[in-house]
Amino acid sequence: MLSQCLSATKPRESTNMMKLNHLLLALLISISSAVANAEPMMFPMKDRPTAKNFTLPDVNGQATSLSDYQGKYVLVNFWADWCSPCVKEFPAMQTMYDTLKADNIDFEIIAIHAGPVSNDIENFLEQVNVNFKVVLDDTASLKGWKVPGLPMSYLVNPDGELVYQALGAKDWEGITMKKLITHLQ
Repeated sequence: MLSQCLSATKPRESTNMMKLNHLLLALLISISSAVANAEPMMFPMKDRPTAKNFTLPDVNGQATSLSDYQGKYVLVNFWADWCSPCVKEFPAMQTMYDTLKADNIDFEIIAIHAGPVSNDIENFLEQVNVNFKVVLDDTASLKGWKVPGLPMSYLVNPDGELVYQALGAKDWEGITMKKLITHLQ
């Protein structure tokens, strides 16, 4: 009888212990995920080098230069249509662009497509409903910019200095970029 009582409590304890273990595992995963997502969106450029000017055609063939945007904050984003992380971040960049424009922040985006362009680029830009500037660098010369991988982004301040950089796809948030720009002003 005593052995039956002891065995009857063990499964209950075992079940409770399993629940506790699952709860602790879920908590650990949540904390790990939060820490991983706490990575800064962009990293400051210590020496603030002057951004190299470029003149490149947009998707309609019109010449666009970085110097056309002097006096504004400009996110220069290097990307390619074959790069899935690049393509994935475009909708978030568009949302950020719209948010900052709605808040009357003098902000522009120039997305430089690095390398040969596929025939579907115009369809892609229409699907994402992009209304920021997209230019084409068919030779992927990148005009003196340091681009170790794609996507690569730089924030240029109104004085034409590179103030922040980001390598890899980001979940661009208008509020975060607004804080960065406000901090710089």
